[in-house]
Amino acid sequence: MIILGSFLNVGQLVAQQNSDPINPDRILDPNIHTVLIHPAGNPLAAPIISLNYGGTLQISFDDFKASYQDYAYRIELVDTNWQSIGLSEFEYVKGFNQNKITSFSVSSIANQKYFHYQFSFPNNLSSPKLSGNYILKIFKNGDKDNIVFTRRFYVADNLVNINAQVQEPFDGAISRTHQRVKASLDVTNVPNFQNNQLTVKVIQNYRYNEAKTTTAPSFMRNTVLEFNNEAELVFPAGKEARWLDLQSLQLRSDRVAEINNKEGGTKILVKPEGTRANLLYATFKDLNGAYLIMNTDNLQSENQNDYAQVQFTYVPKDNIPYLDQKLFIIGAITNNVMDQNAEMQFDVKQGVYQKTLLLKQGYYSYNYILRDRNVPYDLDDFTETEGNHFETENSYTILVYYRAPGTLNDQLLGFTSINSTQNW
Repeated sequence: MIILGSFLNVGQLVAQQNSDPINPDRILDPNIHTVLIHPAGNPLAAPIISLNYGGTLQISFDDFKASYQDYAYRIELVDTNWQSIGLSEFEYVKGFNQNKITSFSVSSIANQKYFHYQFSFPNNLSSPKLSGNYILKIFKNGDKDNIVFTRRFYVADNLVNINAQVQEPFDGAISRTHQRVKASLDVTNVPNFQNNQLTVKVIQNYRYNEAKTTTAPSFMRNTVLEFNNEAELVFPAGKEARWLDLQSLQLRSDRVAEINNKEGGTKILVKPEGTRANLLYATFKDLNGAYLIMNTDNLQSENQNDYAQVQFTYVPKDNIPYLDQKLFIIGAITNNVMDQNAEMQFDVKQGVYQKTLLLKQGYYSYNYILRDRNVPYDLDDFTETEGNHFETENSYTILVYYRAPGTLNDQLLGFTSINSTQNW
């Protein structure tokens, strides 16, 4: 059951532009786990809703305090870089901007006790007035500064028509290892449009913090703007994501080496993994770094799925640690953020990298990324650990922003999602 060569300098510049972005997806209370936000009925979709055409987001999370907590939520409209813009909430919220979370269930069967909370937004109490980037803030005991976690979401105007494709880069050095996004926009419906107020962001596989940004169209034909710059919207293709089936904590799936249920909880050892860079490309259906909360035990996934401590092991070549480089396990499994929670630690005695994560029963996908400590270069993310193949299936989300002259907020004029395989 689902709850759900010459190109180097340009690439380094893009990596520097994206360094240390503000991360609006934070958990500030260690008792909070498995935070999900997605369009209702579509757990694998990005958290985007339309301002004018309906649709709701489903938000859920587990609280290990295992007793009722007085949680509430509010939203904040921010700019394209997730920074506050100084607008009064009355200008962008219709209704109330402090609403209690009243729907919850108590875990049963699971060894790990928790309360499962969920709610939908927008609703009859609160809805957004303006398009743009928003931060959802969950707080407790009526104190809006006592925040337990935050999550990003987007509200779109649907004022532009977006056509986009994934193509081979022109640069022969990366034409078979990377993917380039080409997009065209029709801004006919944007009043008093000024092209120097436009920003386009492209996200690969939910990796929001690694989004590529462009502001200058390559060509303009009347009301159609084309973005076809070779250097700006290029991504490493990688390989199809690795997977881990944890739908049952009793039966060992293909990637599981050992399950230990003897110490009051469940500990799972994942089979040791290594580089896939030298393996031939093979296509298979994956989740592009996302995960689904589900099980094979005919349980209610919301409040009956259990948790396990899951240990991942990565074996470097000759059991030698990478010099001046950090190894990360990346995907929704680590919130798509390359921080301490995602960084693998080298065990000198065993000659391997390891990381233990607390995960709820489900089906997970992920990759390994190697980043230089001093000069991170995002186009090389998968070169050592996964390898890159142009044929890899990747999903891309294109977001088009516009700041009208004299205003403080960045409108999200529209968005579209495309898949690299739709072009071949």
